[in-house]
Amino acid sequence: MRGRVPVAVLALALVVAGLAARFAVRTLQTARHGDARDFAILYTGAHLFRHGASFYEPDMVNSEGVNRNAALVAEARRLGTLHAHDSLVHIHQFSYPPFAVLPFVPFSALGWRHAVGAWLALSAALLVAAFAWIARAAGLGAVAALTLAAIFLTWEPLENSMGLGQINQLVLALLALFVWALASGRAALGGAALGVATALRVHPALFIGWLAWRGKWRAFGVACLTAVACTALAAATVGWAATAEYVTRVAPQYGYGTVPGQLGNLSLTGWIVATGHGLVPSLPLGAWRAAGAVASLAVLAGAVIVLRPPGPVAPARLVPELGLVALVLLLIAPNTTINHLVFTLLPLAVLVDATLRDGSLGRAAWLALALVLIGAVDDYYQHPGLTAGPAVLLAGIKTYGLAILAALALTTLGRPVEAT
Repeated sequence: MRGRVPVAVLALALVVAGLAARFAVRTLQTARHGDARDFAILYTGAHLFRHGASFYEPDMVNSEGVNRNAALVAEARRLGTLHAHDSLVHIHQFSYPPFAVLPFVPFSALGWRHAVGAWLALSAALLVAAFAWIARAAGLGAVAALTLAAIFLTWEPLENSMGLGQINQLVLALLALFVWALASGRAALGGAALGVATALRVHPALFIGWLAWRGKWRAFGVACLTAVACTALAAATVGWAATAEYVTRVAPQYGYGTVPGQLGNLSLTGWIVATGHGLVPSLPLGAWRAAGAVASLAVLAGAVIVLRPPGPVAPARLVPELGLVALVLLLIAPNTTINHLVFTLLPLAVLVDATLRDGSLGRAAWLALALVLIGAVDDYYQHPGLTAGPAVLLAGIKTYGLAILAALALTTLGRPVEAT
């Protein structure tokens, strides 16, 4: 005779079913009517790549948003991928390495609206795979997995990322595969997944540094070789000129903190620049950017100290460490936006599991606060009224949430026991 399913599991399953249905409906609405603004540039870029034209726009000033690549604008107008902000009609800048255009070339065989639907359907499948890999790597039980699913389905970063048609769903799935493969002893598979993720977005390279720190040389070598191979493939197909343009002109635009009047950069540097300029506007932005860079380096150095000594660690500590690295990455990256916070799925899995296991009300309260700050409050934090004076402190709520998660992640590491 079958045992009875615990009431908590049934209750959570019902909640998740309702939230999943809501997520599916909103995704369908986006597919039919949404702008999918980030997918638009990937799709348009794929068309330009097929025509042998440049999809980069290094002369575009991000604070203005005015397109200056005539070929890009003409192609976007032909494809119907332009979108409007009041009187400004434009398309987002292609901000990724050249390799990122290649996975989207197949979508260029479809019309715009069908391509959006296909990409969002694939994105949903990638999210399911990412969730499954992370849940397995973290060893989540039914209650913890359902709780995490409920949180993630209500997560503003997820809604934002899906609404924009972001590449994040692909990168998240690759990072989740990396974590699961590493935790299950599949070093080569994990390294390959991490290498592709790094070629797509660069920032995951921090995990490659972690592999070297922990002496996981097989995964490290495969990750490096894969990233180099993907970059070389892009150079051979897209062209060396595009690679040089990205490295010298496009990427540096995202290496600075936010500018006055923009509150969307949630990294530590972005918070310091926005807050510092809002409170003391007489100081030049360069001073605040320098302060942000120093603070980011200090956080990175602190993470290295926490993760001492180098070398192998016990398997039980592996996933919590990777969760901490993910949070450190989001804090120290030059530019972190709301949709990037989908990468908190791994540390959330670790923290939800730890909170449910130990039953600590203190940890639960702090976790709940971080969930509200990051996942429940909408775009008010970018309101123009929060750009100056003491009110600018309210604009940093997402950064505060990240800092809380990072502090909580430290409590999940336990003793740095070396693997035997």
